[in-house]
Amino acid sequence: MKTLAILMIGSCVASGTGLPMAGAAEDEVLSAVYSTAYNGYVRATEPDGSFTPETYTFGEGEHASGPMRDASSDNYPFPKLARLLAPYLARQNYVPSQSSAGTDLLIVVHWGATTPYDSESYRETLTGLRAAMNPLQNFGGPVIQTARNSGRPSVGSSNAYRQQRDSQVDGYLTMLSMQNELRNRADAHNAALLGYLPEMNRFGDMWRSAGFGTYFGDLTADLEEDRYYVILAAYDFQRAWKQKQLKLLWVTRVSIRAHGNRFDEDLDAMIRSAARYFGQNSPGLMRQRVPEGKVEVGEPKVIGVVPDAGK
Repeated sequence: MKTLAILMIGSCVASGTGLPMAGAAEDEVLSAVYSTAYNGYVRATEPDGSFTPETYTFGEGEHASGPMRDASSDNYPFPKLARLLAPYLARQNYVPSQSSAGTDLLIVVHWGATTPYDSESYRETLTGLRAAMNPLQNFGGPVIQTARNSGRPSVGSSNAYRQQRDSQVDGYLTMLSMQNELRNRADAHNAALLGYLPEMNRFGDMWRSAGFGTYFGDLTADLEEDRYYVILAAYDFQRAWKQKQLKLLWVTRVSIRAHGNRFDEDLDAMIRSAARYFGQNSPGLMRQRVPEGKVEVGEPKVIGVVPDAGK
């Protein structure tokens, strides 16, 4: 059974962490955020309306590499990621714990890059299908007419040619069906991973016919490109520590496209766009632009491990 390294986080100082301003154009990334609370989890509040502080410790989750080597993401260390997250959690009154007995939450962090569907294989299959189908347009027309004008029998050769082309078309159609199945599976996996699935289900075929086709296409395009992501999954720490069971309380997912960005440079902007939703339900999938910022953090230390029962 895999174990999760538990970290205590040192002091943190953030800068450039204001909310994104409308019309921002320079040094910004388009992030996608989806956050959900589970098992009746609700943030308690103080008389002044602020959230009641909750203590946490980090757990190291899964680090996924994308289809291509990426130095900005592949070797990004978990302690550095944990230090970057700490000041944003503090803004939501999530406080690093000083002891296991006083810890409320185990926040497991998963990060890396998605592996999208190999669209090149799909395009090659579609190109082959089109090439195989084009000559069929001539059957019963110029091909047979030319044969008749030459005085040579045309039915046998035309039928043999038709059968050959039909066989090619059938083969490409079978391949295309397989490619579509692989594409749907890859899209569904990444949609679930990144928090797109509820939105994709909401804007399905019925919604596309009602005028949401462009938006649905944008969501699909997101899923079919490499994307950097960070996922925070918060569990009941005391239950994990004492009973060795993980009770999920909330999950926040944030991602940006990998092309044109760098994980190490844009990570701060990613986290900042998601921070306001830590421990809460977001109003659907939030696709938003956010300017970059910087964070200076202290050093963490490992205090122990707990079993990992999965994401």
